[in-house]
Amino acid sequence: MKIRVIIADDHAIIREGLKNLFEKKGMDVIAVARNGREAIDFAMLYHPDVVMMDISMPDLNGVEATAAIRKQVPGTKIIALSMHSNKKIIDKMLASGASGYILKEAAFDELYDAVKEVTKGNFYLPPSIAGMYVDSQGSTLKLSGDKLKFKKISKKERQVLQLVAEGKKNKDIAKTLGVSIKTIESHRKNIMKKLNIFSIAGLTKFAIKEGIVFLD
Repeated sequence: MKIRVIIADDHAIIREGLKNLFEKKGMDVIAVARNGREAIDFAMLYHPDVVMMDISMPDLNGVEATAAIRKQVPGTKIIALSMHSNKKIIDKMLASGASGYILKEAAFDELYDAVKEVTKGNFYLPPSIAGMYVDSQGSTLKLSGDKLKFKKISKKERQVLQLVAEGKKNKDIAKTLGVSIKTIESHRKNIMKKLNIFSIAGLTKFAIKEGIVFLD
């Protein structure tokens, strides 16, 4: 039976390139998503075996999308595909429920192997990343994801913060999230109060630092 895959990345050339490569390996690419929201929608619609998830995407990042998919479609495995090798970012992705993490500089064969491993119920980390989680005696270190600073704010507030940091206006954020402008204004006030940050520039800096938005 073919492995069913969804590819989520905001770059069309990567989506199409991976789609062609996976299909040549006999896998079934059932959908491609341009952002985290589309990834969630497609995952809930198709229940894929694996989602290849870019972390840095507009509107909703891969960390939040991964957490949502793992909650709504627990049988689906997530593999992060990213240019970021920062342990803090990797921690966040694994804490959100990803079963693997691959750098975009990796060869496709490694990505293909990762897909096969996670569909068997295993985790996959390349040696360069796995080494971050093993101490000098070879014991696995505890992930720090449960202590992440961004948990100061709620899931909905993190979504609003990402859109604010991307330069979206209140009315556009309200339309994206399907709520009223007053609700967005309330979220923004709560975010600023919780973080003790009272400027858009400060919120943007925090969002970048905490991996809610990324500088590509």
